[in-house]
Amino acid sequence: MRVHVIDGANGFVASHLIGTLLARGEEVIALARASAEVVRRRVEDALRCLGFDEAPAGRLRVRGLALDEPDLGLPVAEVFAEPCVYWHVAALVTFFPRREEELLNVNVAGSANALSTYERHARPGSRYVHVGTAYQCGLDDTEGPVPEDWPSQAPPDRFRNFYEYSKRLAEIALARSRSVREGTALVARLGVMVGHSGTGRALTDYGLYDFLRVIAFFARRTPGERVRLPCHPEANLHLTPIDTTVSRLLALAAADQPRPVSHVVNGATVPVRDLFGVINARLPIELVPATPEEIRDRPFGRFEALVNMRAKYTATYFRHRYDFAWRNAVAPPAVTPAVLDRLVSWYVREGLPE
Repeated sequence: MRVHVIDGANGFVASHLIGTLLARGEEVIALARASAEVVRRRVEDALRCLGFDEAPAGRLRVRGLALDEPDLGLPVAEVFAEPCVYWHVAALVTFFPRREEELLNVNVAGSANALSTYERHARPGSRYVHVGTAYQCGLDDTEGPVPEDWPSQAPPDRFRNFYEYSKRLAEIALARSRSVREGTALVARLGVMVGHSGTGRALTDYGLYDFLRVIAFFARRTPGERVRLPCHPEANLHLTPIDTTVSRLLALAAADQPRPVSHVVNGATVPVRDLFGVINARLPIELVPATPEEIRDRPFGRFEALVNMRAKYTATYFRHRYDFAWRNAVAPPAVTPAVLDRLVSWYVREGLPE
């Protein structure tokens, strides 16, 4: 049995990954900037969210992580004492402007440091798993699904935001590594992460939930308004619940993979029109998808313009349709209308700030 070493342990995906492994009786070393107490509390929350007892969090080993220090600031003799699966999950996720330097430092230089530390110290029989995003494809305009291939260089203006660009650069660097040449590295590209498919519970405020928070603010402040948002006519989202995604990640890492890059996304996507319908049923607002031509012919009113301005960093994903190549072995089950309603209604009921 290999030890699982997981960085970014305080994050949404990593904490649920750790919780699932602990519940299975696996040995885990969690790496994080946060204190051991904070990490264990976060993992306890994840265990409860996943329907497990929280007691296994007490045996979690937590070590400090510094992505900008030699060897990540780790006690490498301890962390890499045995063959391991090293999960590189740590990342800065932000779509806001003027964070370019931080994104490069964490997602590019930090990823390179994690990989080089692993390659210097990991024992034979170890495996490196880089958790990325399917949306590193940027503003891809090729025909057909985005392939499960290593990416090529592209300028920053070919991406919706600098976060996507930084994740592309990290993959390009990984593609040139010794671990890839030796067949011991994998890339798992995730979709839009959301809460638990069975309960709807979410321990994150990113992505879809950032959009819901903005819409709920305006809906409760000025109920009954109709708001158009610019959308591709067939706009879709690759929503991936945390519970099914973690199960697929663990299956992916345990199997012999003929190809190093995998999209851990659903085969069936969620139409943005359906998402708006669920939000409209749960909040006192009417969201309407509109084409850029429709908005040009009838410009936004003041309220519509204000909502669109506040939601612009997440709503940009409504302006495109993307299909990703995927394999049955790693694709989580589809988000059904019932699951979508569960995800939105839980957050509206329990996740929103007062």
